[in-house]
Amino acid sequence: MSQINRRLIINASEVGEFVYCEKAWHLRRSGAVPQGARLDEGTTFHEKHGTKISRAASLRKTGERLLLIGLFLLIALALIRFAS
Repeated sequence: MSQINRRLIINASEVGEFVYCEKAWHLRRSGAVPQGARLDEGTTFHEKHGTKISRAASLRKTGERLLLIGLFLLIALALIRFAS
């Protein structure tokens, strides 16, 4: 049996890392260790990105609620119109 290149094997925790931040996963996989200003830049980026994602999720929920209200009003209007 031949030797398996360890770089070809990706474990489950690495998948989680990749999903969270592809760039950080790649850097860690290649042996680079972020330090100093680069580490601060990454932390700042992730904080801003997290804020944007939270805002997007909130706006999506609001949109879904408004859609449901609109559908309810449309159905109510159709029922009133066809009932008379």
